Amino acid sequence: MMRLALCIGEEHDLRLTALAVLICLVGSAATGQLFQRVKSAAGAVRAGWLMLASVGIGTMVWSTHFVAMMGFRAKVPVTLDPGLTLLSLLVVIGLAVPGLIVAKKIARGAGLAGGAIIGAGIATMHYLGMSAYRVDGIVTWDWAYVSASVLLSIALTGAAFQLFGTNGRSARIAAPGMLALGVALLHFTGMAAMNIAVLDLGGNGLSNLTQVLLAVSTSVGALLVVGCAGVSALIDGQTQNEAYRRLRRMALHDGLTDLPNRMAFNEELNRRFAVKGGAPCMAVVMLDLSRFKAVNDTHGHQAGDQLLIALSARLTAMLRTGECVARLGGDEFAAVISFTERGELTSFLERLQAALDMPFAFERFTASIGANIGVALAVHDGFDANTLLGKADLAMYRAKSAHSDAPCFYDARMDDAVRSRRDLGNDLRDAVQNGAFELHYQVQASIPTGEITGYEALVRWRHPTLGLVSPATFIPLAEETGQIVALSIWILRQACFEAALWTNRHVVSVNLSPLHLADPRLVETVQTALIDTGLPPERLALELTESAIIHDRRYALGQLKALKALGISIALDDFGVGYSSIDVLRAFAFDRIKLDASFVAEIERDEQAVSILRSVAALGATLHMPVLAEGVEQPGQLAIVAREGCTAIQGYLIGKPSRSLADPDQVRRLMTLRPQAVDADWHVA
Repeated sequence: MMRLALCIGEEHDLRLTALAVLICLVGSAATGQLFQRVKSAAGAVRAGWLMLASVGIGTMVWSTHFVAMMGFRAKVPVTLDPGLTLLSLLVVIGLAVPGLIVAKKIARGAGLAGGAIIGAGIATMHYLGMSAYRVDGIVTWDWAYVSASVLLSIALTGAAFQLFGTNGRSARIAAPGMLALGVALLHFTGMAAMNIAVLDLGGNGLSNLTQVLLAVSTSVGALLVVGCAGVSALIDGQTQNEAYRRLRRMALHDGLTDLPNRMAFNEELNRRFAVKGGAPCMAVVMLDLSRFKAVNDTHGHQAGDQLLIALSARLTAMLRTGECVARLGGDEFAAVISFTERGELTSFLERLQAALDMPFAFERFTASIGANIGVALAVHDGFDANTLLGKADLAMYRAKSAHSDAPCFYDARMDDAVRSRRDLGNDLRDAVQNGAFELHYQVQASIPTGEITGYEALVRWRHPTLGLVSPATFIPLAEETGQIVALSIWILRQACFEAALWTNRHVVSVNLSPLHLADPRLVETVQTALIDTGLPPERLALELTESAIIHDRRYALGQLKALKALGISIALDDFGVGYSSIDVLRAFAFDRIKLDASFVAEIERDEQAVSILRSVAALGATLHMPVLAEGVEQPGQLAIVAREGCTAIQGYLIGKPSRSLADPDQVRRLMTLRPQAVDADWHVA
């Protein structure tokens, strides 16, 4: 060790030694940046960074050695062999290539192995360069120092590249220092191994000034090369990091509103659950905008986007510490708040409602929206993000069902029904996709003749676990979940198919949903069903309520005229309730009016119901639209509807809905069951 210390302190120009150390440190730091680019790049880009890193390492090592060698005071004339000097540079660059290739691998110890190859290349460069260092004297070597220098180079360089491959910040800081130490110790230990017996051969070597100038010029060139390579790697790394940050932000934020998206919100929830010693209470809030669809339908999607942007800015502005709002998609938002007192949650919900209720004023339109709000409390309602989100969602759906703008807190007893309805909705979706329904048919008969005039197709759903589900339950659910059109298409096609197989020529009536009437492909769907099943158009009747026409009267009437042009019949169903009006009867020539069963149920007890029945029958006769009375269950009801002018009936009196068709003889017999006491002078007792 004393020999090494004397070599550094007394046999080297400390100024040039410091310059060599500077090159070594700068080059080692640049090597770390270049190596990271080699590891992260791929294909031709990786090959480019590999060559640049090899040149950078070689230049750093060679320049450090050369400048330090120029600072060595041999006390004899010194000359250099330019060929061997250049060869030593090429050797270290060449050996750096396989070393980097090995070091970049993911396998354990790859950095150590690759660094060892580079360390061996550095040692080779050093002693090849020393062979180009010609002195007037006899040079002998202390092989213990030579061995030590080589081992130090291999060990420290290997350890440095092992650290370069580590993700830890401290390791990456230590790695350049270890590489610089390996290069410096190789040189000075190797120089300490050299002993020169001075011979005065009268030669003229390089002067001290020349050596200094060579050292300085080499340093400048090396620092330029290594520095530029390192800066290029640094800039590329920063560019990649910035691109990664941008991509991550794009992945975690909504593109329209710049609010956190569903993925970011889930990450935030999981992060808050993972924090120890944080706020003792947390609430998740789900929001579904109440009147957003009306803005889209009335003013267009651009206006809807404008509204969402303005709302998001308003929500962001009201946030305080511990609060976060995200857009999950469409008009659905979510929020989370960590709090220590219940009043903080109350304040947050009040601010949230105020932001939602305050009208929005834009250049082209103004809008007022509200939201259905569901709240679930951490720990109390759930111990993880998914559970809490699900329960807040259930509470929000309960608020939506109740048409309430007030926040609904999760309640297990109340929200079990919501969950059951959502589960039933999912089962319904599967049933629609698989056609898991069956049709029952209820007979319709002519009052004057007692003959069967047709059948109404009524859909039934036999749930695998719940049994027979009432249409009053699943039809509104199908409308709510958007399955009604698909279900209506299935009913239409199935009814046409089954009716085409009947041995009789009766008409089959199919109910048409208001949403299906608005389907632009409705006429094509009906026409295709008739063609595919071979059912003649005159054997198909479509029944719809007047509410189906109200939303877009002109379009709906156009659809009905196109359907009637196919040759099918159109019946106005449930007349007397809802939006029933004479104007609709004037606007379209229906083939039949069906009087709602609620009126028929009262005609034996209520003279007003009889008056309405008489008026509707007279109106139908005037407009040449036959009137069918629904819900006829008693002989007395049959007698009254017959007397007041109805032309046909449908009801339990002559047949309940069934998979099998009614017996014509039995229907004719039941049609004769009219009490003799009912005549023109009948009145309510």
